[in-house]
Order: sequence, then C-alpha cells, then structure tokens
Amino acid sequence: MNGMRKLKICAGVALLGVLLSGNTFATLQLSPGLVGGSGDVDNVLFNQPDPTLDHEVIGQLNPPTTGELVRFTSNEDIFAPAGGQARIEAADGSFNFIDFGLVDPNLGFSKVQFNIDAAADGSANIFLLDQFGTTFSFLNQPLSGSGQNFFTGFSLDNQVMVKVTIDSTVQMTGISDLQQVRLGPTELGGPPPQELPEPTTLALLGLGLLGWGVSRRQRNRLA
Repeated sequence: MNGMRKLKICAGVALLGVLLSGNTFATLQLSPGLVGGSGDVDNVLFNQPDPTLDHEVIGQLNPPTTGELVRFTSNEDIFAPAGGQARIEAADGSFNFIDFGLVDPNLGFSKVQFNIDAAADGSANIFLLDQFGTTFSFLNQPLSGSGQNFFTGFSLDNQVMVKVTIDSTVQMTGISDLQQVRLGPTELGGPPPQELPEPTTLALLGLGLLGWGVSRRQRNRLA
C-alpha cells in the first residue's frame, strides 16, 4: 500500500470519526459531598411546618432574603415536621421517591445540594432535569445507612436545572428523610447552547481536512 493510499484511508477514518464522535454541551453533573461549599446556595426552610398529610410540601428559600417557593412531591404522604433541622419525612416513616423544584416556572437553579438520610445501606437513582427538558441520569448512587449522604448538582456550562428527582432502591426501609436542601435560584436561559466539538473531534477533523487537501493536490498534479 503506497503512502498516498494510506493517507486517503486515514483521512476517511478521521472524517468518519468526526461524524460519529460525541459533542460536549449543556452537561449537568452530580457529585457526592458539598462541592464548592454552600456560600452560593440558599437554604430551603419550612417556617410554618404543616402536619397535614399530603403528597406535596412547600418550602421557602431563606425568607425574606430570597423568599422563592420550593415544591416537594412524592407518591405518598409527606410532611415537614416541626422543630429541628428543616426536612421532609413520610407519614409511614420512610419513602422511596421524591422530587423538587422551584414553584416559579420562570426560575431554575444553577446549583443544588441536599442530604439523603437513608434508613439502611443501599443506593438511589438521581435525575437532574434542565430547562430544555433533558434529563441527566445518575444511577446507583451509593447511600450509607449509618451516616449522611450529601450530593451536589451543578452545571459545567451555565446550564439551568428545574427539577431534581430521587428514586431510592433501599429495600423495605427506604429514605428516612430528605434534609438540608439548598438551591441557587436563577432565571431560565434562552435557547440551548451550541454544541461544541470535543478536542478529539477537532483533531480528527484537522487530519481529515489535511488528507483531503493532499489528495486533491495529487490529483491536480496528475491531471
């Protein structure tokens, strides 16, 4: 196989890689712990805990500083108990599903932190929904039944979250409570960000264009 043919094959492979390669854009991330501290998020408080059992509980961000309402929903009765750490509990002592987000449809949050108090060792599937309807899934996140389980959701590119969903796989006992929820409220952005090619994609594109140029020059010489 001569050098020119090899170069043509490399160029073809490179261009195929460009077409098949993924793109990095609008990526929400989830990490264990309190990433970046908590100075840029507001606590969700329950100033007037409501003992009424319902599938929905409303909290508020640091009133009166922010005051935005936060809605928590579950597939079973939940409530915010009076006294102590602001938290959400279930009527039967534990739950396996809950989601939350700001009540105002014009607002989302750039960062979120929360603490899952699991009743036993297990895991949870956690989902972050952005303002464009894209769900980012973080499956089988480990939960310890003997301690606190803090998580931080954030964006790599100023993307905005509108909802967090927690689906626990802790068998039988489930989640004891959800507490220390903190949000960084922000207005929803405009259209989705442009897809930006990854560095590998750019390198492949450059190789493909180089091969195309050399091939074209060779054809011109033979013409």
